[in-house]
Amino acid sequence: MRFFLARTLSFSARKLLVSRFALAMTLVAAIIGAGTVGLAAAVTTGVVYACVNNSSGTLKIIGSNDTCPNNWTLLTWSQQGGAQGPTGPTGPTGPTGATGPTGATGANGTNGTNGTNGTNGVDGASGATGPTGPTGPTGATGPTGATGPTGATGPAGTATGFGTNTNWAAAGHGRECTLGEIILTAGSVANGTPANGQLLAINQNTALFALLGTTYGGNGQTTFALPDLRAVAPNGLTYSICMEGIFPSRS
Repeated sequence: MRFFLARTLSFSARKLLVSRFALAMTLVAAIIGAGTVGLAAAVTTGVVYACVNNSSGTLKIIGSNDTCPNNWTLLTWSQQGGAQGPTGPTGPTGPTGATGPTGATGANGTNGTNGTNGTNGVDGASGATGPTGPTGPTGATGPTGATGPTGATGPAGTATGFGTNTNWAAAGHGRECTLGEIILTAGSVANGTPANGQLLAINQNTALFALLGTTYGGNGQTTFALPDLRAVAPNGLTYSICMEGIFPSRS
């Protein structure tokens, strides 16, 4: 809807009129819609007439043949409306709205390549020794080791019941014996000569020398020795050797 202001209207009145224009338009539309007979006649030509007070800005509708009082300015506007005015400047940007809800998490990207290994750190301090574990089962017996060297011969022991008051019997002859045979007797006369380690002439005992040789002593040229059995004879008994008897033969 287009309206016209008289050019005789002061600047302050014009400013006040513009501020009241929206209210006036609403009022006029309501009046026209009400269908009042007097006012309907005022707008039969398609033009609305009104007077505006130059001081207070009061607006009143008048007929097309009425005049405005002093200090009032005539105002007319068409119901048809004029061409649309130019687009006003863009208003300032409004404040930023509230942040919307977080969107769904996107799919995981592919794993990147592994980085190079860093240098080894220094060794930490040794931990405390743990408790001893249970004893495991006995293992299989290993092979027998090599026999060690023979130890030194220990001192001679003392045999009880031997070597005391022995070989005291006199040499004698009893039963027939084998040459070189050892005979034990408890009597005072032996069957042979007591074996006390004595040296004998080889030329007088060639048969016995052939059997004994120098096993028990002698030089082997003129003498040989009988075995000395005094220390091993039981106490009080005599070991004698057969010096005249049968010469043994190998079977």
